[in-house]
Amino acid sequence: MRQGILAVVTVLMVVRPSAQTPLPPPTQALDLTAADVQTMLKAYPGGNAEIKSIDAGKHVVDFWLEQRKAGLTTPAGTGGIAHAEITEIYYIVQGKATLVTGGRLIEPKLNENLPKTEFPGGGKFPTPTYGGRFEGGRSRTVGPGDVIVVPPGTVHQWAFLNAALRGK
Repeated sequence: MRQGILAVVTVLMVVRPSAQTPLPPPTQALDLTAADVQTMLKAYPGGNAEIKSIDAGKHVVDFWLEQRKAGLTTPAGTGGIAHAEITEIYYIVQGKATLVTGGRLIEPKLNENLPKTEFPGGGKFPTPTYGGRFEGGRSRTVGPGDVIVVPPGTVHQWAFLNAALRGK
């Protein structure tokens, strides 16, 4: 398994420079420490909040604390969302849930309020986000240590939480 992952990373690193893309101007790295995460977990029990953000040139990278309450059940094919311009990367810290990704929204409806909402920590969620009923997708159980990457336009839904979920 590790060899397969290493091969993919190596291929991506080799393909990228051959595109002759100029090097962006230098910037600083963003560190997100275990202490940062623990501070946010204590400051916003059960809630969502922006932890840190960095301007990465053509896009912004935000680190968010997201928490979901145990017992949430969403009927199949309902409540799916897809973001137009961001990639979400979930790292599960605590809890287990059923996550559905993929498929397509049947009648996408723009969530006009989300970009106007200010979350604890000062964060905003400016990307256009669509939601509604959906069909298809892949369902699986996720838990501590799992990493899920949700690219722009990918429908996703937290279908069932059998334990309080904390991610970053």
